[in-house]
Amino acid sequence: MTIVAGSAAGIVAYNACGYDELTGNYLYDGNRVAAHGTMDSALECALMGMLPDIVIDRLGMFGAAEEADRIKELNAETRQKNKE
Repeated sequence: MTIVAGSAAGIVAYNACGYDELTGNYLYDGNRVAAHGTMDSALECALMGMLPDIVIDRLGMFGAAEEADRIKELNAETRQKNKE
């Protein structure tokens, strides 16, 4: 599910797990923005198969590569299951 919200700065489209689809920023508490979220927030999205590609591309770039790989695999598996 994608939600679109308007603001003075423009339109922000974020999915139900909290990431803005275009920037990869993590949105929380209504309108607060965290530049990247956390590995836990990425995992929560992966469990739903909703981790945005922009987040997948940067996941693990600053360490925790093994954890990032597991999250990416889980997201791909969940997306595939959701298609079936």
